[in-house]
Amino acid sequence: MALSSLEKQQEKLNKLNEKIKNEKKKIDNKVGHEIIKLSNLDYSKLTTDKIKELTKEFSEFLKGKNSSDETEKSTDSVSDENINSVHEKTENNYKNVNNF
Repeated sequence: MALSSLEKQQEKLNKLNEKIKNEKKKIDNKVGHEIIKLSNLDYSKLTTDKIKELTKEFSEFLKGKNSSDETEKSTDSVSDENINSVHEKTENNYKNVNNF
């Protein structure tokens, strides 16, 4: 009887893990879609290498922003220089994607 109870709990755990995995996948897809949409990128011109490059740059930007947020808790805004830098990189990447 104890074995049956453990098996049922294991089944519930497996279903819960699958549900978590599916929810993470939905979030990943939504984030990716929003980034592509807001950046006006053309899906047909996004190669695997270009996607990796863009995600690496985006990740580095977020990591830099998070570390600066921790060290500069007194300011609530991103500096104009950072915004311009990211804007320039995004424009350059957009131009590069459209040149393929």
